[in-house]
Amino acid sequence: MSQFPGPARPSRRGFVGGLIVVAVAGTAELVRIVTRGSSAQPVGSPRGLSPRVVRLLTGSSRPQPASPSATPSHSASPAPSPAHHHAPVPHHRAGHTHHAGSRHDHSSHHLTKQERRAREHVTLPPAQLRVRTGPAYRVDQLIPNAPQQAIALTIDDGPDPEYTPDVLRLLDRYQTVASFCVVGIHADAYPKLVRDIARAGHVIVNHSYTHALPFNKLPEKRIVTEITRTQRAIERAAGVTPQLFRAPGGDWSRFILRACASYGLEPLDWDLDPRDWARPGTKKITRRMLRARPGEIVLCHDGGGNRIETVRALRKVLPKWQNKGLQTIPLAITPHYTSSGSSPSPSSSPTS
Repeated sequence: MSQFPGPARPSRRGFVGGLIVVAVAGTAELVRIVTRGSSAQPVGSPRGLSPRVVRLLTGSSRPQPASPSATPSHSASPAPSPAHHHAPVPHHRAGHTHHAGSRHDHSSHHLTKQERRAREHVTLPPAQLRVRTGPAYRVDQLIPNAPQQAIALTIDDGPDPEYTPDVLRLLDRYQTVASFCVVGIHADAYPKLVRDIARAGHVIVNHSYTHALPFNKLPEKRIVTEITRTQRAIERAAGVTPQLFRAPGGDWSRFILRACASYGLEPLDWDLDPRDWARPGTKKITRRMLRARPGEIVLCHDGGGNRIETVRALRKVLPKWQNKGLQTIPLAITPHYTSSGSSPSPSSSPTS
């Protein structure tokens, strides 16, 4: 046996490593050759390589052009839910659906902030009611002589053909009168349901036409249109004129409060929100609604999405409220007009 070892055999690991080195060197040379003479580096390409080279190196196919009909996706509600649901309506306080915006006015891009405000300014009709500094959150702010154990149940974002009839049947079973905050676009779509609400003795509240959010960021002219168009829709459907307005998402501004006064509407908010628009489960909605105390205005929903949890919660809450001695009353008010003694027609247009 020789005392000197023979030539070392290359290990498999060394052989594979050599192949990798050769491959990397070859790739670098290919890149150098392809990109030689070109100083331009496309923005967004890896290491400044042209898109074509990147495709060759990665083996990816040519990217297809985006479809002209493709629209960006929105992350949501809510929805309620916005909120505060609804199929064309965005959800409550949380994220409600988005509506397509109007066509851009490119001339406004060159206006200063002050000029843009002046251009969007609306001159409202004379105030028919005292302009409030904020909306009503409690029953006694609207009905000073309300019963001591009174609470108000408000039901938002309908009418909805699937859930509003169920809610109406429950209210009838337990002899409970509520206030329905109606969205105008749904009133136009389901006028019979609006009539059913009114005929059952419930109060109908103006809740804007499209439930656009954030409501207090809309142009003044759009806010007025949302209010007056809903007044007309409810009047056509049920023959009643709402005396209250609830801003979508509880989004208020001084202009909205002034618009309410101009169109004979008292601003309405709420004190207890069980967050049923977020669909947390029937048990949670029930537990939160049972915390209601005398004088509170309670919020819940019959529209804006799947409201089966709300319906099931009401089935448990309404009899328990009665057992606790709470008296659910409608927010039926008599506005105290300041001048003409009658509310302005919803068709009266503001001047801009």
